[in-house]
Amino acid sequence: MAGRYLYRDKAAFVFLPQVADFDKYFSRQLSRLRTEYIDYYLMHMITDMAQWKKLCVWGIEAWIAQKKEEGKIKQIGFSFHGSQGDFLEILSSYDWDFCQIQYNYSDENYQAGVTGLKAAAEKDIPVIIMEPLLGGKLVTGLPTKALSIFQETNKEFTPAGWGLRWLWDQPEVTCVLSGMNDMAQLEDNIHVANITMQNTLTQEEKDTYQAVKKVFFESYKIPCTGCAYCMPCPQNVNIPACFSAYNASYTVSRVEGLKQYYMSVGGISETRSLSSLCVQCGKCEKHCPQNIHIIEGLKSVRKKMEPAISKPMLSIARRFLHRNKGE
Repeated sequence: MAGRYLYRDKAAFVFLPQVADFDKYFSRQLSRLRTEYIDYYLMHMITDMAQWKKLCVWGIEAWIAQKKEEGKIKQIGFSFHGSQGDFLEILSSYDWDFCQIQYNYSDENYQAGVTGLKAAAEKDIPVIIMEPLLGGKLVTGLPTKALSIFQETNKEFTPAGWGLRWLWDQPEVTCVLSGMNDMAQLEDNIHVANITMQNTLTQEEKDTYQAVKKVFFESYKIPCTGCAYCMPCPQNVNIPACFSAYNASYTVSRVEGLKQYYMSVGGISETRSLSSLCVQCGKCEKHCPQNIHIIEGLKSVRKKMEPAISKPMLSIARRFLHRNKGE
């Protein structure tokens, strides 16, 4: 029995100790899906270049080539949660058929960001967007003032519609993954996708997004815009990602902030970009156009996002994800 699937499996979170396990998990996935092949096979949650290199050492490239030759995998892609630099490296390290990134109007410079989106498009690699509405927070979590700004510009669109229009306006976006809970949301999403053409947002509408973002970010504890002028950090601290996750812990939730933090700064991968790596050299502060006290900000991030209990928990997570190291 064959079919068309975009598939990810919890097994994809497990880094495999033996090449033979590739086939074991893949066979299990085919069995669960009751299909003989998968059209779009996603290697989920690659967080840094070190992970991809390790998979290459294990023979993943030859395995993919074999599955493609057998017709069991039609298109191979990866989803990404890490720093922009690692995304660009991974993107160029293999002949990918597609990729998947987190991207929305409030996260324009988060993880792969707009730079990663455009880099993939330049390579003719289709880009699938996850978290287009920040897990629904750009619908249910918008301040009243932000909602009013949208309504004053155009009452036709819901907050979800505004979020999706921002994505569909960009020609580099191939597919948008939007979660829906009822028929009304489905109809709203279809309506927006049908009427939104590329590069058609007016200047007034673009200004509206900026105004909404300003209101949304007013609750931020650290006024970082994610411009990345402070980068690269000599100690490899991912400063914009640290501040973005820290702010999310206030504007969205503590859980969401911690999730973003440990996904984007290498808490569970081999390349660390944690705030605790800061040695207070001050190089970053010289380049910040917002004149943010970055060193003090990173201290606040470390205090909230790296509690003492996080160390043993991360150690367990890393052993689970990197069992082959025998740590």
